[in-house]
Amino acid sequence: MRVLWTVSKYIPGTNAKCRNEEARKMLFKPLDMTATTITFDGKECSNVTFKKEKVNAEDYLKEVFHVTPQLLDIEDETIEVIKTTCNLPGFVEYFRLSDRRLVIYINGVFFYLEPAVNY
Repeated sequence: MRVLWTVSKYIPGTNAKCRNEEARKMLFKPLDMTATTITFDGKECSNVTFKKEKVNAEDYLKEVFHVTPQLLDIEDETIEVIKTTCNLPGFVEYFRLSDRRLVIYINGVFFYLEPAVNY
């Protein structure tokens, strides 16, 4: 599998259902995406469609996750929200920061994925 992103850090949200040890095990998990597939942690979705939308970071994070950008160390005023037809945990809806990092939300924890390749 080609690796386009890897989990680089995590920040527990206000309602984290995941223990620190469980979250730590997610570090360095690989992610690969194509125009129609998402492969993460050994699981794959195929025939995926992606819908992207630019939104105000503060409004979105408060409304959807009940957190502030400051809690998540996010300085971007706008973020790109991506909604998909993939039911893998964290990939129904996730967001991209201006530095190309992706952020997925699983069991109350925000996982940051760093690009593993530069293109």
